[in-house]
Amino acid sequence: MFRRIRSYCLLGIKAIPVSVEVDAALGLPGFTLVGLPDNAVRESRERVVSAIRSVDKVVTGFRTTVNLSPADLRKEGSALDLPLAIGLLTATDELSVPNLEKCVFVGELSLDGLLKGVRGVLSIAMDLVHDKDSILVIPRENEQEASLVEGLRYICADTLKECIEILEQNNEELVCRARGLDRQKFSSGLDVPDFKNVVGMEGVKRALEVAAAGGHNFLLVGSPGAGKTLCARCLPGILPEMCDEEILETTRIHSCARRSGDMESFRPVLLRPFRTPHHSASMVALVGGGARLLPGEASLAHNGVLFLDELPEFNRSVLEALREPMEDGEISVSRASGTVVWPARFMMGAAMNPCPCGYSMDPKKVCTCLPDARKRYQEKISGPLLDRIDLQVSVPPVETSQFACGSGAETSAEIRQRVCAAREIQRRRFAGLSFRCNAAMNSEAARRFAQMEGATEKFAVASADKMNLSARGYYRLLKVARTIADLRHSEPVEIPDLAEALRYRAFRG
Repeated sequence: MFRRIRSYCLLGIKAIPVSVEVDAALGLPGFTLVGLPDNAVRESRERVVSAIRSVDKVVTGFRTTVNLSPADLRKEGSALDLPLAIGLLTATDELSVPNLEKCVFVGELSLDGLLKGVRGVLSIAMDLVHDKDSILVIPRENEQEASLVEGLRYICADTLKECIEILEQNNEELVCRARGLDRQKFSSGLDVPDFKNVVGMEGVKRALEVAAAGGHNFLLVGSPGAGKTLCARCLPGILPEMCDEEILETTRIHSCARRSGDMESFRPVLLRPFRTPHHSASMVALVGGGARLLPGEASLAHNGVLFLDELPEFNRSVLEALREPMEDGEISVSRASGTVVWPARFMMGAAMNPCPCGYSMDPKKVCTCLPDARKRYQEKISGPLLDRIDLQVSVPPVETSQFACGSGAETSAEIRQRVCAAREIQRRRFAGLSFRCNAAMNSEAARRFAQMEGATEKFAVASADKMNLSARGYYRLLKVARTIADLRHSEPVEIPDLAEALRYRAFRG
């Protein structure tokens, strides 16, 4: 008997509908699986047959052919275990399911019939929610993930036996309906350093406030122990909250990137990501790819911050791979196994020493680096990459006398109020456009929204010419000046705004 079971597989973070077509006929017993399965899918027969045996049913003894349609799409992972089990049971008349065509099955099976969670259920739920008649059947471990998509109809089960019992009952009351994101349910305190505990460094705090208000890339340059990393780690405390759409976007990427052992610890990403990859990270780890085409750190930082500490220690080719996503907000990776596109709209933050020994900018310590060594060290950061960094900030060492006095500085909450006010101005400004913050503007939008009087525009052009800014550098200057004007609630961009923005591009090492 022939049966067609609906399911899904992942291509990057995109959910692709898949039909598991099962034909069980009389003849010489055998099992054939076609449709470009990978090793995990090919081995599913052994898991599925054993799981079915655990519920006292037999599906062997038939000439069974299974086709995974579309046949030209490579199928990966273990999410097709459950649809294959249901297909074998219904094709051999061991199970009768009313309205089988409405159900979409996703899940991994263990040998004793337990249902295990799989990655990417949120992407599947977001694609399936538009079909009001469909019911998603998933493992219990994935329930929290599916419940984030408001209006989705789904069924959860812990075991194959429980799943079969629910399907046979055909009781509409057993079908759950997702209520959408509940922030209170998943809210939890995160220990983020507070700016009030940072002594001095007012200029650095101001630069990070501007970066957070406009979503700008930043680079902190200073001596070892000057506080570069500490200030950067305080940044999540002043970033505005994500809206529901951003939370689903970000959580969807993290869902598709999860490893098998992380299924039970799923939580929606409520706070903006702050990713800090080690400088030994490979290009695949940073931008994504690999045999399974998983998203990298740049995509996991979507809607948040990608912070690269010790920037010159990263492999140069790895850093150059970030140039396109810093401009386009997405990463396209082409491999022999396929081409995928991941969102990657992030703030890139970085920190570095000015020279190999680190003390060329320290007034109290002597730099021991030769000029050639210092030049080679700084040339590890290419000009095109540096040109894409809006705020380049020198971090001077803090005077030790300030430690005894305490900081007496503003708290992160106070700074965050100003940042949120500036972001609200930008939200209203870009209503109906694809931009969410000033940093995302293209050159045409930068000219349009960075309104300047004649004298101010002449000052901007003359300053850009004097500092030898590129066209990209000039428009990034306008974006930063627009953010500074937003922080003081000014509609036109004025000369003091441009002067401060120019100061953030004055680093020469």
